[in-house]
Amino acid sequence: MGKFNFTLERLLDFRKENEDSIKQEYMELGFELSLKKKKIDELLSEKNNLMYATELTVGRMQIQRNYLDEINLKVSNLQLEVLELQQKLTEILKRLVEAQQERKVLEKLKVKQQDEFEIRLAQIEQKQLDEFANLKALKEGEVYG
Repeated sequence: MGKFNFTLERLLDFRKENEDSIKQEYMELGFELSLKKKKIDELLSEKNNLMYATELTVGRMQIQRNYLDEINLKVSNLQLEVLELQQKLTEILKRLVEAQQERKVLEKLKVKQQDEFEIRLAQIEQKQLDEFANLKALKEGEVYG
């Protein structure tokens, strides 16, 4: 009867590749997000250190204040970027779940069809064995009869 051939194998392969590319995109975005969070932490740490530094001259205090304002602006911008990245990650995660579901549907169909194929194959083999046994019994009956 031959070996099992899943007719939708190419579609299954495509869905696996699609899922893998979405996973890659998710990982890259997650890495970018972690870098931005790390940068925010670094800036906040630097800001915290500057808050406790005492400057004796007005000019130095003004420069320090301007630098603190710049850090605050950078932190605000990075926090906005983090929010955008988190939204993108949520969207990608939804796409990933959908891609996994689509792949799993095809994999279940493949397993079901393969099981049916193996049952049919076993039935054919059993039928052949029964016919062989019947032929043997008939021949033995002719020899003794």
